[in-house]
Amino acid sequence: MFAYAAAAPPAGELFPVRERADRPKSLDLSLKIKTALGKALKECPHRNAYEVAAAMSELLGREITADALYAYTAPAKPEHEISLLRFVAFVRVTGAWWLWDELVEDDGLIVMQGREAHLAQLGLLQQHRQSIEEQIKALQRELKERPVTVAPRRGSR
Repeated sequence: MFAYAAAAPPAGELFPVRERADRPKSLDLSLKIKTALGKALKECPHRNAYEVAAAMSELLGREITADALYAYTAPAKPEHEISLLRFVAFVRVTGAWWLWDELVEDDGLIVMQGREAHLAQLGLLQQHRQSIEEQIKALQRELKERPVTVAPRRGSR
């Protein structure tokens, strides 16, 4: 999905920060999905629609035709919507992993692939460490301003 250079990009550029979109009660992703599928099919580097359909057929164990793919990508054919199972096969065959991100972005979510999650985890741990360091410094300042005298305990030698 992403290739990382040795130098870290500026904060906020690696993973987009999203907020959930205010949406009306009706949920119509049809045009968005059809457009994204069409783009993925066009950009598929090593396969045309017939080859994608054949590979999907093999993966699913049922026939998928190039005409079906064209129907899934045609805004003028709202009655032809791709099923989730076929969507999964399409993504795997085309390698268009970014399609998952297209599905969830309106909900303020982001899809990370593989080790990208480690980058997010690292950022979270660094935030925790910074918070702990700030708490330690605050306690050190407070103790410096008002030192604590530890009273001797009974029975201790």
